[in-house]
Amino acid sequence: MLRSGSNFTGISLKGQTGWPKFQVTHSAGWREMIAPLNQQDKATLALADPAVIVAALTRYRNAAVPPWLSAVNHFPDGVLPTGPVAFGGVSAQDMSELIAVRGPLHAVDGWSYLGRALASLLSGQVHAARHLSYYAELRAGLSILASAGVGIFNRQNAVLDANGDVHIMSRRGTHEMAWLALSEWAARASSIEHLISPIRFAGGSLLDPFQEFFPGGASTAIGELMIEWGFDLQQGLVDRNQRNWSSYQPTALGPILTRPVDDAAFFQMFWQAVRPNGVELERHLLRILLETEARSLNAGVADYEHRYERLQAGTKNVVSFGFLTRVVDAYDHQFLTYLADRAAPAHPYAMLCRAGLLLKLAIGMAEENLRAAGVQPTQHFNDWWQDFGAQQGLWPPGNPPEATVDLWSDIELALEDCAAAPTGHRHEWITALAGNAIRMCETERAALWGLFQ
Repeated sequence: MLRSGSNFTGISLKGQTGWPKFQVTHSAGWREMIAPLNQQDKATLALADPAVIVAALTRYRNAAVPPWLSAVNHFPDGVLPTGPVAFGGVSAQDMSELIAVRGPLHAVDGWSYLGRALASLLSGQVHAARHLSYYAELRAGLSILASAGVGIFNRQNAVLDANGDVHIMSRRGTHEMAWLALSEWAARASSIEHLISPIRFAGGSLLDPFQEFFPGGASTAIGELMIEWGFDLQQGLVDRNQRNWSSYQPTALGPILTRPVDDAAFFQMFWQAVRPNGVELERHLLRILLETEARSLNAGVADYEHRYERLQAGTKNVVSFGFLTRVVDAYDHQFLTYLADRAAPAHPYAMLCRAGLLLKLAIGMAEENLRAAGVQPTQHFNDWWQDFGAQQGLWPPGNPPEATVDLWSDIELALEDCAAAPTGHRHEWITALAGNAIRMCETERAALWGLFQ
């Protein structure tokens, strides 16, 4: 896979002599520190069935939100007992209800964390951006697992099988278990469709054009594909260590700086990558998906030109065969280049992009589960999302947009002003941005147009 080879030009490290003290566990080293899942946990994870989550979500066809949990649920705040005996005594109904709502709600919270990470970046607080980016990643991981039928709680972890029965996993902490469980779940071939099919592309699913090339379906496990996309799921544990440094060490001992001119370019690129009905990032993801599958068959995408002709006209307008074979626009999207960067210390752009991709996948899975349950989030959760947007300052109370996609226009205008703003120094840049500085950090918008389309 070709990479642009673009290195971060907007980072500088002060106090180079002290920098080696920055303790980083690299991806090759984390396995030495973190014990892998045992065979029992792996077998339990294999029982996870998202159909149970879909069944639990059917209650929202007729239940108003809020509250998210039913009146008979014994844990209305979502906090389960930490003792093994008490946790094991949680009923299957309470557990399935709790895990089901964690899919959409963790994803929404994750986008909020990502917005605060962007706000930190904008104000030059890079360590805070790293701290918050990691929590956005973690929330995305918890959301994906919940949508798959896996509940990661405070040192208590459970899986729902096809019958709705609860299976208890090992007592591992949230941060550790989330990434280990996500990596294990993603290694299953059946996980591909759950994770990829919700990605919208050219009026359909990203899987639609893929299946025109490969009608037999994907043979590559999503874990491998995520690496091809630039994201090693085990990177989550590495990023946790990056968060630890930013969270607990005096940041002046290892300052990281970015330049306003680079931050401005990053904001432009990032928002275009996560915009509603976007195709730029998605067509790059499709190309890598096709390359990965073709390679697994000892072939290349160029060998399938006859199948390219099967694509719908709208799709071919977005992805030419020359693009898919890298004859034109050969390099990967900048978002994927940042995402794949494994440099230490982790650059905030890299962590922001890793969180962004995971959240796109998480919100897609949550929305897909709701629709499979016969729930139309825009209608059935009408009161909730309209109140949520007003509380976040996205619109005046009582004046929501007709469609969440309309929220893009504010960002588009803010990005136009950002492109024209001077970036000689941070005070000058922020002053010129004025209210746009806040708008460009409102990634809750991405949560809304992902979940409430």
